[in-house]
Amino acid sequence: MTRACPPQPGPIGSRLFLAAWWWRGLGQNGMASMSFDGMANLYDETRIFDKACLDAALGYLVARFPPAEFRAVFEPGIGTGRIALPLAERGYHVTGGDISAEMLRLLKVRLGKLEGPLPVSFLKADTTALPFPDGAFDMAVAVHLFYFMRDWKRGVDEILRVVKPAGPFILMHTGTGAAIPFLNARYKGLCALEGYLIRDVGVKSTDEVAEYLEGLGCSIERVEDRWKWTARIRLDTALSHLKARAYTFPTAPPDAVHSRVIARLESELSDRFGSPSAEVNIPNELSLVVVARGA
Repeated sequence: MTRACPPQPGPIGSRLFLAAWWWRGLGQNGMASMSFDGMANLYDETRIFDKACLDAALGYLVARFPPAEFRAVFEPGIGTGRIALPLAERGYHVTGGDISAEMLRLLKVRLGKLEGPLPVSFLKADTTALPFPDGAFDMAVAVHLFYFMRDWKRGVDEILRVVKPAGPFILMHTGTGAAIPFLNARYKGLCALEGYLIRDVGVKSTDEVAEYLEGLGCSIERVEDRWKWTARIRLDTALSHLKARAYTFPTAPPDAVHSRVIARLESELSDRFGSPSAEVNIPNELSLVVVARGA
């Protein structure tokens, strides 16, 4: 038996501009989550995954939580629909919320290019203050969401509130995308040497979310070691994404620090690998955390 969780001005590249879109909403309409407006055009390009692994993981969800019984799905942080559309193709009716108007614009464009309609609807909304009644959905799926929420516990509580007590809450991790983890770590380390420490916005890992949910009386089941692949990522491609600030952490340092760090990385990679077009193998995994409430 488990206990039920309670219902719960300047140039574009300037640091000032970046800070404005990064923390957009913190002082407006009560929003306390990061907007991806400034990186929307590169989002899908940098958040790639293995399609066969995604298909297998979604097949697992369909078999365990069939759309006939869990039709109404909520995806907080729906973004450009990279997970919502495949869910809808499998029979779920997906409602998504996102605070990024630009991400939702791209989602609308994507839906408009489909040959036929899919049951996907969306609205601009912050996960920490959802505009839905209690128990409005049969299931929720969140993908890499809580890294970007300052008040992530409030976001978790809101998601639990809008999902029916018997409905599952799925935390999905789709891998590291087009990033090279050691390159990202070196960027942060060089920023620290420059005197600029990059701090986390929300959680450091999904484990923090799982521990919080367990504290609420939820049962946690990790579905791991099933869907793995090795991505081959070009160094120059990964570095170009860092340079373009296609992720959240490179948006934090001032322009001068960012430029010096990128120059240092370029030099180090040249010394270590020779060709900027060299590829590295990055192990990846798609995993799920299945959250359940009640008996």
